[in-house]
Parts: sequence; structure tokens; C-alpha cells
Amino acid sequence: MHTLVGVPGTGWTAATALGPTAAVAAGGVLLWHERRTEHPLVPPGLLRSATAGPALGVLVSASAALFGALFLGTYYLQDVLALDPLASGLRALPLAVMMVLGAPVAALLMRRQGPRRTTVAGMVLVVAGVLLMSRLGRDSGAEAIGGCFLVLGAGFATVMVTATTVVVRDASVDTAGVAGGLQQTAMNIGPALGVAAATTLMSVAGPGAATGRPPGDGPGWAADVFLSAMGPALTVLAAVAAAGALLATRLPGRAAARPPGGQPVGTSRMRRESPSPRCTTTSPTRKPCSTTPWRPRPTR
Repeated sequence: MHTLVGVPGTGWTAATALGPTAAVAAGGVLLWHERRTEHPLVPPGLLRSATAGPALGVLVSASAALFGALFLGTYYLQDVLALDPLASGLRALPLAVMMVLGAPVAALLMRRQGPRRTTVAGMVLVVAGVLLMSRLGRDSGAEAIGGCFLVLGAGFATVMVTATTVVVRDASVDTAGVAGGLQQTAMNIGPALGVAAATTLMSVAGPGAATGRPPGDGPGWAADVFLSAMGPALTVLAAVAAAGALLATRLPGRAAARPPGGQPVGTSRMRRESPSPRCTTTSPTRKPCSTTPWRPRPTR
């Protein structure tokens, strides 16, 4: 993250490239060790799952787009519109409201439409919310700003519920805790990547937006430069969310989410069949167990 943020200012130097090179090397050593150890930190079958991997990718892309947009939105509200923290928070309040109200609605939609359709719809809302934020300007009113945050909150709440359910529900009893840990890890990596990417994009687009204008050219110079760079940066973040929407198409559909027996996928693994307490022998020297129901003997 430090390298991603610092590259626009320092460029690619030997010191700059040392950090990511060391990180990649350490990651390679860890993967080599995990593939050969008897008890890996993350079971290989969990990452190779046809549903858990895409669901984790959806969480990373959605959280990166959301938190990158929130990072830029905070500067937009306080530096461009010159709002105080309270007024800025009130304009972003629809995001929190939709996060609370959208979660139970998303669970209902997932039961009716399946994880795939519900998650794709949520990612489309995230893309739309980020793109709407990229169109904000000096004259945008509270309704327009609140509408952007409302769409973002509705989409992210939907994605959080469905993708998290897919990751945890399809795990076996032994790997359920690991699956939950991977979900939390994805939710930590995504925001960090989103904020770092937003910072880098603003650093790259900002000087280009200021070309031809000396620093401090008029009272609105800094705000104009920020707005000119915010649009392209948010467009890139929307593209990240769109990539997550493509991953969401690999999630299970309605039929796969609820098999003919009516039990959701994954819960069958939670059950362990136990032998009958009255018929536990399989020895060939003994007679087979009787199928006649047992009745108590009458007392005399």
C-alpha cells in the first residue's frame, strides 16, 4: 500500500521497488510452505471452491470501490463544498440507513432469487453509485449527494449479505471458522486497496488537471483541480466494481442455492449421520438386525 501511494511522487526507484518485491517473495515462500505442510492455514479445497473464491473476490472489489469513493467523497464535502463535519455526515447518512435497512431485504431477495442474481444486482448498484458520485460538482445539492450515498449503501448492503453467506454457508464444519476469517480478511484488504488506489489516481490526475493554470490561480483553484481529478478516479473505482459484478455471475443460482429437498447448500455437510443405536453390528457371523419395531414386554 505504501508503494502504491508513494509511486506518483517518487517514481519507480530501487527503494520503491524493494517493498513490493520483498512482499511478493515472502508470499511465494508462504505458498510453497502451505502446499507442503500437513496442516495449512487455509485448506486448499476452500480456495479452489467454485463459489467461495468468486465470493471473496466480490467482497474485495465492492469494498475497494465503496471505501475509495468514501475517501474522495469526504474531501469533496469538506474541501470543495466547505461543509463542516456535521453537515458532511448528514449528507452521507443515507449510506448508513440503507446499510441497516438493506440487509434484511437482501436476505429475502437471496432466498427468492438466489445468490447470483442478488449479488449481481447489488454490484450494479455499487457501480451506479460510484459513477453518480463522479458527476458531482460545485452546484450539486444535498438531494443529489444523498442519492449517491443511498444507492451506494443499498448496493453494498446487498453484496455484503449475499457474498458473506456464500463464503460461510458452503464451508464444511471443519473449515467454517477459516471461511469466516477469509471473509474478514477480504473486507480488510478491499478498503485498503480502494483508498490507496484513490490516492494514487488523484495524484496522477491532479497535475494534469492543473496544466495551464499556476498554483493558487483564483479562490477556487484547488477545488477545480480536485473535481477534475475526482471524476476519472471514481470512474476507475467503478470499473473495479464492474469486475466484481462479473465475478458475481459465477455464484450459485437459485436452484443450486436450495436443492430439491429444501435444505440450503452447505447445511447437509453440517450433519453427521450416526448409526442406529439398536443395530450397530455388521459382522457376517451374526444374523442381520430385525426390522420389526421394538415393543415392551407386558408385565405380569
